[in-house]
Amino acid sequence: MITLFNDFPAMVFSSSIPDVGFRITYTRAVVKMTVTHGNDPEVVPYEETLYPDNMNDIYVTDIDQIMAAFSERWIRFNLAVTITEQRVDSEMNVTSVSTRDLTVTQVVCCRANIVGFTPSDFCSKHFLTLLDGPRKTALGRMELLSFIGSETVTSVAYFDDGSSNAGGVTTLHSGDGCRILDVSPEKFVSGLRKLVKYQIIAGSRTQWYEVDYDGDPDVAPVLLFVNSFGVQEIAYCEGAHHQVSSFERKQARIGKLKESYMIEETESFKADTGYLSFPMAQWWRDVLRSKEIEVLPMADGAVVIDGGKPVVITSQKAELSNEADHLPRFTFEYEYADRNHNFWEQPREGRIFDNTFDHTFN
Repeated sequence: MITLFNDFPAMVFSSSIPDVGFRITYTRAVVKMTVTHGNDPEVVPYEETLYPDNMNDIYVTDIDQIMAAFSERWIRFNLAVTITEQRVDSEMNVTSVSTRDLTVTQVVCCRANIVGFTPSDFCSKHFLTLLDGPRKTALGRMELLSFIGSETVTSVAYFDDGSSNAGGVTTLHSGDGCRILDVSPEKFVSGLRKLVKYQIIAGSRTQWYEVDYDGDPDVAPVLLFVNSFGVQEIAYCEGAHHQVSSFERKQARIGKLKESYMIEETESFKADTGYLSFPMAQWWRDVLRSKEIEVLPMADGAVVIDGGKPVVITSQKAELSNEADHLPRFTFEYEYADRNHNFWEQPREGRIFDNTFDHTFN
């Protein structure tokens, strides 16, 4: 007989899949995990024969690590666990005695440790972002926002004259029960009125955007990254941007001439987020921990979403303090992920220097 110590809830985050514990009466047990996703063929990432301890107990731990590859591939998938108890006699004959199925659970991609919410509560009340506060944006920028659910999305834009009206939101992608929205500020501009802020609402979820007119929408770098929920967001660095080129040469004398037979180029970049609010600083930490980051080009102040180049962050300085005069500001260094760093990008019209230089020099 199989006695379960715990069962799966109906929904779990991929970072906090509970261990499986049970007690058996006979010799051993076979634990089988099956992953299903939509119409894709089912996958069995784990099927092992396990023997109990001296209390006849068996524990399967670190299931989140077993499922890591699937949570990076899909935003949601189903996990089923079947336990089959076996008896092995003195003749080594194996007989299946009993079988138990745990509740089939829906696993939602989340690499963060969410405290104070069940997965179902969080997904029904929050967008898929770690930003807990208003987001600073500017005209000309592209903003992405995602959520799991089927609720109708509404939006309200607020202007400097005190008026407000509904704005337009575009769905860029819908799949796995997840919707990715384009909530760029340009969609809320109306006539000659100055857009101050706007609000995105989907069921119980709310996200505010505050429009900054002091900054430059044409900033660098612009990073498209996969956040802790497996969906893409865009981060804009408003501080200085530096590029450092280094070359490693291997040389030999061939005949009478000394030649460089191999030159390895490394383009390193130093980026500065600019001053951040504390909610934005906490959100920026999700950028720095991301394993999938692209630098997006910009043309005439607009992001070219399909023209990104993969990069890797090599170092960062991300410090927060409770000192009264402290304003968060992160810096980091990154390099192209491609082995060939000899990239050429079409120059921008109307600009003499690169995209971080002052507009007054046009």
